Amino acid sequence: MIFPRNGDPRATVEINGYFYYPEDAEEARREHDARAEYIQKIRDQWLQTKHGQLCKELHEKFHEYKAELEKHPYAQRRPDGGALDSDYPEHTLFAQALDQMSLHLRERAECDRQNLAKAREAARCTHLHTNGDQCRSPRMKGRKLCYMHARMKEAQAVKLDLPPLEDANSIQVAIMKLQKAVIDGTLDHKQIGYLSNLIQIAAWNVSRTNFEREEVE
Repeated sequence: MIFPRNGDPRATVEINGYFYYPEDAEEARREHDARAEYIQKIRDQWLQTKHGQLCKELHEKFHEYKAELEKHPYAQRRPDGGALDSDYPEHTLFAQALDQMSLHLRERAECDRQNLAKAREAARCTHLHTNGDQCRSPRMKGRKLCYMHARMKEAQAVKLDLPPLEDANSIQVAIMKLQKAVIDGTLDHKQIGYLSNLIQIAAWNVSRTNFEREEVE
């Protein structure tokens, strides 16, 4: 079983609100999908029971009554115009449930707002893509780069200043730099062959990679 690593700067892959190491992402995603499938199966089985059907019917009628009250405010009063009181326990129960649900929704919305604000305020990676756009991923603690771009920086060659092969633009720049190295004689034929193959692999793989987490609107 793969455990989430929330709070660890190396955990850059988000799955259903939990963060995992990139190397664990595929297995974690399978576990989440299997768990979701199991929960849905249990839910479907429960809905086939008598109590499940009654609960579903109650839920539907609850929202039907709520819509009626919103559409016709006088439905909250007695036929003679008086206020509904403890003599109508069904309505009292509904009102209490509605208040609790409204409170829960407000608290959840506030929590989501605070989490989103924190995410937007987090320091971002200073890496600039080839087109000049800045990386949007949160930077590692005490570092200027995110986890992925820090690893790319560590893997950068000293002899030939190639950009990280992370998109079509950077691959095109790498091809141009390889062309320059061929003309200037910076690399030997074997190195040129190896590097050409690597760039071809990067060009094939670039559409299958996603180094950044999307911003939540």
